[in-house]
This record gives sequence, C-alpha cells and structure tokens, in this order.
Amino acid sequence: MRTLCTSLAVAAALATAGASAAGVIAFGYPYAARCPAAGVAKGVDRWHMYVCNCTSYVAWALSANGQRTDWFVPGAMDARNWPHVARLRDIPVGDRPRVGAVAVWPRLTRSGHIAYVTSVDPDGHFDVGEYNLPSSGAPFVFDARTEVSRAGAVFLYVPRRSG
Repeated sequence: MRTLCTSLAVAAALATAGASAAGVIAFGYPYAARCPAAGVAKGVDRWHMYVCNCTSYVAWALSANGQRTDWFVPGAMDARNWPHVARLRDIPVGDRPRVGAVAVWPRLTRSGHIAYVTSVDPDGHFDVGEYNLPSSGAPFVFDARTEVSRAGAVFLYVPRRSG
C-alpha cells in the first residue's frame, strides 16, 4: 500500500512528528516551507543539491541521522549517480533495504530517484520518506510510502559520521 501526502496540512503535521516509528529522523526537512513553491532553479542547499528535490531531502535525512555527507561530489549527484559516487567513495552498496539506507531507483526517470529508508518489514518490503516521487503528479511534495518493493532499487549503506 502506498501513502502519498499531497496536502500541505498533512505534510506540516508530519513535519512536527520528528522521528519515525523506527527511531530515524524522517520529518522536519528545513526547506519544507518553501515546497511546493520551490522549483529546480529556485535554490541550492548546503549539500549543493536542488532544494525540494529527492536528493536534497535525502542529503538532509542523512545529516539529521548522523550519517556521512562528506562523500558527495558537487555537480554529480543526480539520483541515478548516487550508487556510482558511493562506490567511488567506499560507501557500501547492496540489494537489501536497511533502516537508514538510501534507496535508489536509477532508471525510474532520466535522472533517477532516491528516498530514505525509515523501516523494513520482515518480508523485505520497506517504508521511505522522500520528495518528488516522479509518478505522484505533484512536484515538490513530501511523500511517505509504505510497503515499498525492492524491485529496481539499489541501496546505499551510508555509515555514521565519525567523531
């Protein structure tokens, strides 16, 4: 089952929730107040990602959860490139979801799509927090999907920051 939060009121309510059921921080994206009004050309975040896009959201989620973001390569972080850049930076890549992993669908669109894994079911399905799910029809909107299939996804296991 997929749950799509298309209303700003629902997204705002989720943003105040803080941590997800699995204990990871998935709500509270600091640029949310600028979405959906923001667009690809409207701004760049501190990780050099376009604000209110899936890459910016996941960069924020990694940072909020104490995971490394020092491996990003400015200008090379289209969603489809994340597995390649991760491998170059010795970030493990695999085919199984884990809480705190980055789920990457490199072929979902021309630029790919990524999301942050918030929980994993025993059957291998998983839940994510994300922005701009390409098939949603509503750009620059937060999406909390549940029971997502691993089909077509690659997972990045980004370690915690040291020190």
